[in-house]
Amino acid sequence: MKRWIPLALALLAATAILLKVYASRTERALDEAMAQGIKQEDRSAPEDAPEETAPPNREPQKDSPPPKAVANDEASSEKRARPEPVENTGPLICIDAGHQAQANPEPEIIAPSSTETKAKVASGTRGVQTGIDEYVFTLRFTMLLKSKFEAAGYRVGLVRDRHDVDISNRERAEIANAMGADIYLRIHGNGSSDSSVRGIETYYPSPQNPDIGRLSAPSKLLSTLILEDMAHATGSRARGAFARDDLTGTNFATMPSSLIECGYMSNPEEDALLNDENYLNRLADGIVQGVGEYFQRQ
Repeated sequence: MKRWIPLALALLAATAILLKVYASRTERALDEAMAQGIKQEDRSAPEDAPEETAPPNREPQKDSPPPKAVANDEASSEKRARPEPVENTGPLICIDAGHQAQANPEPEIIAPSSTETKAKVASGTRGVQTGIDEYVFTLRFTMLLKSKFEAAGYRVGLVRDRHDVDISNRERAEIANAMGADIYLRIHGNGSSDSSVRGIETYYPSPQNPDIGRLSAPSKLLSTLILEDMAHATGSRARGAFARDDLTGTNFATMPSSLIECGYMSNPEEDALLNDENYLNRLADGIVQGVGEYFQRQ
């Protein structure tokens, strides 16, 4: 028995040594594994990464709601639904509101081939009932005509759009020429020493006109159609379409023209009508109708 004791002690000592070696190796393996895990974590996250904050020295952006796609769609739909303004492409009509605030008595020739002269711009007449000057009536009516022609698809150019101008009759025709108008309408109010006279008249150049006789036929047609439709629209008397070759503003025009005497401001009843909105609208509608018929025949 005593013989096995030293052998048992030797085995115990050897076992203890082996356990110690195994424990040492296991501890070293664990340390290496932990070190490897720490390195992997270091690679997955930046070293000393700062917190997510606004950039230094820069004012942080204020919170604002993100744009709503629905609102954008609504805006786009509204934009598509709103019609774009359409530029008129119809014939170009030049309208001259006769006279002006101050007359110009300086002389000018009445036609390119004439030596006869007249005042550059006469003072015009005045309403016996309303006391309104002709130059005021003609501009008011011209602006109404302009809006109606444009609503019908025509292009419109004006000789004047205010009262404080100084434009001679010759210069007025030259303005119409320069803009390349297809027709030239001259708006006036009539006057007579006989207060009972009333009605609508239109004037055009005669075939014998030495300067614009070639424009007589289309100008007569234009003047006649305008006269008839104005009378029909208002119930006013059509006194006639007359040929005249003494009108400076007509003689210098290079396109068909019509001088329109809308009514007699020397007649109390007609003067009142020429300042009545309903009557003026019907009067303007008649002119637009007549002009439309004229272009249909061209």
